[in-house]
Amino acid sequence: MEMIKEISQRQLNRTLLSRQMLLGPVSLKTDKAVERLVAVQAQVASPPYFGLWARVASFEPSQLMSLRDSGKVLRAPLLRSTLHWVTATDYRWIRPVIQPALEKAWQGFFGVRKSGIEVEPLCEVARGILRDGPISLSALSDELLREFPSWNKEAMEYGVRTHLPLVQVSPAGSWKGGTAARYQLVAVDQAADSARLVRRYLAAFGPATARDVAAWAGFTSIGKALPDDLIEYQDEAGRVLYDLPGQEIVDGDFPAPIRFVAEYDNLVLSHADRSRIVPEVHRKKVLLTAGRVCATVLIDGFVAGVWKLERDKKLLRLKVELFAEPSKKLRKELDQEGAKLMAFAEAHELDVRWIV
Repeated sequence: MEMIKEISQRQLNRTLLSRQMLLGPVSLKTDKAVERLVAVQAQVASPPYFGLWARVASFEPSQLMSLRDSGKVLRAPLLRSTLHWVTATDYRWIRPVIQPALEKAWQGFFGVRKSGIEVEPLCEVARGILRDGPISLSALSDELLREFPSWNKEAMEYGVRTHLPLVQVSPAGSWKGGTAARYQLVAVDQAADSARLVRRYLAAFGPATARDVAAWAGFTSIGKALPDDLIEYQDEAGRVLYDLPGQEIVDGDFPAPIRFVAEYDNLVLSHADRSRIVPEVHRKKVLLTAGRVCATVLIDGFVAGVWKLERDKKLLRLKVELFAEPSKKLRKELDQEGAKLMAFAEAHELDVRWIV
């Protein structure tokens, strides 16, 4: 690979925003937007709708729910063993690739509680239960417990989710949430094409280091699956970053409008070094304890605040907390973009504050 000149932090920022469709709304069908992002973080029901709203011109929640109902887009455990929206076509080949991440999560979450569980008989019985139609994981594990009374119920539940390709069915993941999930078994590819997943990652999040790829996918070995034809860059810290040939690097001075980014958005979760989007001084204000990730406000391309929707009786308030006092010009832009978000969320009031 030929070494290319140094790439600046601002170039990485603007390039990431461009590939994430956050330099301006993109006219794209919803399934194509999900495909371009590889997968959309969906561990909580509503955030992916806000994530797509921030990126896709004229996005409506009904578009994603319609794709779910038709089976073209699926909600399933995927990257980092968390729920994501992903196209059905992509799920079939991505699921085998991320199997190591799913097994790592099962090991980490349950440890000794999964002691004694034999995966093969567990999955064989689970397949028989799933043939009768979609079922909640809780109901599935209740039946498994009758077959294997000495095994831990929760560990079996997660073990089936780990070793079988299960996806949620409608109405799970609905706009504004609140619906219990039922799962069904689907067919997936047998071979695992890790290099293909690396390419898709770089198209959506690159340039990036091998550690960045691993942080996004949830397991370290994928960092060894780098294709031979990648371009190399060097960042300001001297690290080697990889990218696909022919991909545009956006100038660091390219204008970046104010954007409201959803909770748990992969924009802030998909790099080991998140400083290209989250300044280190603000990291703990965004990435909270217990794996919580705030919805963020981007100003000049970088996280400069957080936002949330708060309900007070019948009043839904959009609350924005900035990390510095905005100028009059920025405040006007915040009000304008906030008004658009309020219309989408059907909120009634905008409350902007800042930490000084």
